[in-house]
Parts: sequence; structure tokens; C-alpha cells
Amino acid sequence: MMRYILLLVFIVSNVQLMGQKGNTNLIRQIDSLKQELVKPQPDSIKAEIHSRITINYMHINPDSSKYYGENAIKFFEKTKNFRQQVFITGHMMETNIKLGNLPMALELGLSILPLIEGRGVYKSGVSPIYDNLGLIYHYLGDNEKSIQYYRMMLIRGDVDIRGVAFGYFGMAVVYESINKLDSALICLDKSHDAFYEGNHSTNYEDINWDKPYQYKVYPAWYNLRAKVYLKQNKPELALADLRETLNTTLNSKEVFHTSNTYNDISALYKTLNKSDSSIYYAEKGIEEANKISYISGILDGSKILAEYYESIDPQKALKYFKLTSETEKKLYGAGNMQVMKDMIAQSDKKQVEIEAAKDKYQNRLRMNAIMGIAFTLLVIAIFLFINSRRKQKAKLKIEKAYDLLKSTQSQLIQSEKMASLGELTAGIAHEIQNPLNFVNNFSEVSVDLVEEMREEMATGNTDEVDVLSNDLKQNLEKISHHGKRASSIVIGMLEHSRASDGKRELTDINTLADEYLRLAYHGLRAKDKSFNADFKTAFDDELPKISVVPQDIGRVLLNLINNAFYACTERSRTSTEQSRTSTERSRSADENDYKPLVSVITLKEEDKIIIKVRDNGNGIPESIKDKIFQPFFTTKPTGQGTGLGLSLSYDIIKAHGGSLELNTEKNVGTEFIITFPYQEITKE
Repeated sequence: MMRYILLLVFIVSNVQLMGQKGNTNLIRQIDSLKQELVKPQPDSIKAEIHSRITINYMHINPDSSKYYGENAIKFFEKTKNFRQQVFITGHMMETNIKLGNLPMALELGLSILPLIEGRGVYKSGVSPIYDNLGLIYHYLGDNEKSIQYYRMMLIRGDVDIRGVAFGYFGMAVVYESINKLDSALICLDKSHDAFYEGNHSTNYEDINWDKPYQYKVYPAWYNLRAKVYLKQNKPELALADLRETLNTTLNSKEVFHTSNTYNDISALYKTLNKSDSSIYYAEKGIEEANKISYISGILDGSKILAEYYESIDPQKALKYFKLTSETEKKLYGAGNMQVMKDMIAQSDKKQVEIEAAKDKYQNRLRMNAIMGIAFTLLVIAIFLFINSRRKQKAKLKIEKAYDLLKSTQSQLIQSEKMASLGELTAGIAHEIQNPLNFVNNFSEVSVDLVEEMREEMATGNTDEVDVLSNDLKQNLEKISHHGKRASSIVIGMLEHSRASDGKRELTDINTLADEYLRLAYHGLRAKDKSFNADFKTAFDDELPKISVVPQDIGRVLLNLINNAFYACTERSRTSTEQSRTSTERSRSADENDYKPLVSVITLKEEDKIIIKVRDNGNGIPESIKDKIFQPFFTTKPTGQGTGLGLSLSYDIIKAHGGSLELNTEKNVGTEFIITFPYQEITKE
């Protein structure tokens, strides 16, 4: 144990030397701020300067801190900066506590509390108020009320990390005083984390969080943990923490913390039965406290000295007993205690009156609300009674209109089906015409070959007969091939025309998409000879077969591809018309380069099968984009579309467990994206 004592003596002597040579940054800051006050400044700037000086003087000269704090409050009131007024009032409370004027500190806190609650100030400005109220109630022995105020400092941790740090610290003070040491250490750890977070983060709205003394944590934090360690019989850990405080406070010349630390060292030596060292540091504690009239520091040191000198020096014992008595009277005297009790009672009474007024006001609001509701219900009842007969008549009209609407819907749906059938039929006819042309052509050539072969046979030219027979065989094979092609088209369209039974089949999406792309293209060419557009495909060769109703998906693809060709045709027609006008000649130079193109793309992405139908038409306006899948909504001119194609397509894809989405951009084009969940649809 002796080595810890010698170590502490060595550290204290060296730290004192450092303090004497010292870090004068704080004094320089104060002098610099005072020089700014001499210059002409707006009231708002003067308020901030007084506020900074108040905080910097707090632990080294409480009297000066009080003077500048009172001026700061006046300027903040003048500039109506209520949040800063609250903040500096909290520090004025702390200054009065250090000077031993607990009634004044309590009066400041209780007087501003109603204003805080009335204005909803719950950011960093309010934390010092709660912090010092918690400390005062702790001095008065009301630890429950003290903890209550400290907990209130934790509520707005998202914007006031400083308040969180000091809130946990205050709770630790209370727990240590009632020997709940584990709870005290837990709160100290949380306080340390909050101090660290505040020192390393810029995301908080905390006012005045900057560290005027460059602390890692609040110096008294180590003093408090040292007290806990001492009660746990861990003097070596207590010594280490007290050393940490002295390294900071002597270097920064902070008398308040230094006085506390000397008294804590004295208490530690008293526990270790080192009376000489305990007396020495108690006297040092009183000496430091006298520099700033720090009442608690004087009281703590005088108690220790009075007890020690009682048995060895009665005269000095009397001196320190007298000092203890006078200091306690000044701090906790009957007059002070009564004043504070009266203030608390008056505050509690006022709070009860406020709560009663609130309840009365709420009751009046409830009564007014009940009367208002009753009146409203009466008006509604009268209104309903008056309009009941009108509604009966309107009901008949609505039923007639509804029947007419259903009839119209049926006609439109039938019209859409017939239009789709017409487009499909034209495409089929054009598709069948190609293989039939081949069949007819090769048949005519074959007839000529037969005649030539007869002539050669008549002359006995067997070599030429063999050549002609081979040509004839090839022609017959081509006739058979194209005949089968025409037959497959007919069979496919018979299957398409058959009513869907809803039965899913494993289907090659690439083949299905290619077939309906060509049917749509040839169908439009058959209907409109002026139609001119190109198409291309980009199929994923490794696309697996998927389980769908091929007739239904075919209808969807046909509708989307027809719409894509229509969009390209409309843009081509528009650009042609614009190129003929002289007022837009410069624009038509670019538009004449336009080439209509429809693309059909298939691909597999993870567990999804995707089909894209893309065009380079005019695009769909943003204002109607959300309506495009609504029944009966169409962008085509009257008579050219029912507005059911996309709606039915959307329902078909949804019934397959997929989705139909739209991407569009003005003068760039439109893309419809069909997505099927692959894992779901491959189930048999």
C-alpha cells in the first residue's frame, strides 16, 4: 500500500509544477472574449460572448461567472433567444450552488420550469436546469425526485448527448451516496460512453457542446468512480482515478475540481489511516476552495480536519469545528432549508393549480365537443330525412344507368375480341400465303419437269431422265415442307381460337414470342399497305420452358406487340407531317432519320423469367401513365381501341402469378416488362 501513497505524492508534486508553469489557454480565451466586448457589437453577439465567459469562469471564478451570466440572461431576454436563456440559466444555477446559495439556485430552476414546459423546449438548452435541480434535491435528501430529474435528461438523447452524459453521471452520484455501487458503476459507464460520443460526433444539435477545457470526460467523473472503488476496498483503482483528475485540473487551473480532488485524496488517506497525509490534503482542499469561495469544498475539508485535530490539537479542532458549523449553516442552515422548502411547496401548489386548470379546461373541451357532436348528429339526421326520398328516386336512375353500363361493357369487350380476331386473321392469311406460294410455284415447275422427263424417256436418254427425276424429287420435298408449314400454322391458330380451358403446359416462350411477333407484323401489313416498321428479337437461347396457358400468354403478346407497332407508326406519321412544314424544317432534319423498330427480348434473371416488348415510338405521357392498365382507358383515337387490351393482359399475367410493368420516356419509346416467378410456374 505504501508504494501507492508514494506514487500519488510524486504525481501530485509533478502535476502542481505543471499547473504553475501551466496551460493558460482558458485565461487567454476569457481575455480574448473580454476584448471583443469592448468593440461595438450587436446585442445577439454580446449575449453569446457573455455566455462563453460565464461558462469559462464557472470553475475558476464563480463570482465573475455569476456577473457575466446575469448580463448574458439580460441580452438573451432582449434578443428573445429563449433557448440560450434557458441554457445559461442552468449554468447560473450551478454557479450559485458552488457559492453556497442553494435557495437562489432553486429559485432560478423552479421559476423557469413552467416556461420550459409551456414552450416545449426539450433540446440541449434544458439539460443544465434538470441537472442542477437533481443535485439540489439530492442535497435535500429527496433522492427519488433527484433521480426523476436526471432521467428527464435522457429523454432527448438524439439531440442532446451532453444531457445524456450528465444525466447518467447525476444518477451515479445518487446511487453512490446510497451505496448502490453496481448501479453507480453502470451509470458511470453509460456516462463515459455519452461523453466519448459527444466528443467524436458532429451529428448533434447540442448547443455549447464544445469542450472549453479539452476534457475527455467531466473531471468529477473520475472522483466519483474513485469513491465507488474506495467503498469496494480497491484503493489502487481509486488512486489511479484521482491521478487522472489531477492531471487535468491542476494543468487547467480549475480550482473547483482541484479542491474536490484534494478532499477526496484526504478521505482516501483517512481510510488508509495515514493521518498526516490526510490532514495535508484536506488543508490543500480548503485552500483551493477559499480561492473561489467554494462552500462545499470548504465544508468537506473542515469536517476531516476537525475530526483529526480533536484528539491532538483542541485549538485547531475548535477552529475547524467552528468553520464546519458556519459553513453548514451557510449552506444548509435552518433559514435556507425553510426558504427552499417554502419554494418547493409553493412550486408544488402552483403545479397542482396548473394541473387542475388543465383538467378544467379539458373537461370544458370535452363538454363542448359532446355538444358539438350532438348538434352535428341532429343536423345530419335532418339532412338524411330530407334526402331519403331523393335517394329512393336516384336509386332507380342509378340501377338503370348500371344496367346500361354493363351492357356497354359487354359490347366493348366483344368489340375488343373481334378487333383482336381481325388482326390475328389477317396475320394468319399472310403467313399461310407464303408457303402456299411456294407450293404453287414448285408444283408448276414439277409439271414442266414431268413433261421434259417423258420426252427424254421417249428418246431413251436415261441420264437426263435421272437428272430430271432428282429435280422432281427435290421439288416434291419442298412442296411437302411448305405444305406442312401451312398445316402447322392452321393447327396453331385452331388451338388459339379454341376457348382456353385454363390448363397450363410447358411452353417454349421464345417460340411463342417469335410466332406472335410475326403474326402481328404480317397482320398489320395485310390491313395497311403503307405500314412500314422493322422488328428484331433478342432471345435467351438457354431459356427454360415454363408452365403457362399458351393461348392466354399469346393473346397478351399479340396485344403488346400490336400496340408497339401502332406507337411506331404514329411517330413515323407525325415526323412525316412535320417534315412538310416550313416552320419546323430544322427539327425535321433529325426526325427524317427516324426508323420504326419493335424489339422482343427474353431473358432469365435468378428466379425470374422476363419478356420485354419495346418500341421507339413517342412514349406515353407521364400524366396518364398511372391510368394505362385501367379498363376502357385508351390512348388511341375514338373508334380505334376499346381500352380493354392492356387491362385484360394485366389480369392474365397476374393470374399466372407474374407482373406487367411499364417504362416509358417521351420521344424515346415505351417498354412493357412481363415477369414470371420461375420457381412458382415450373411446378406441375
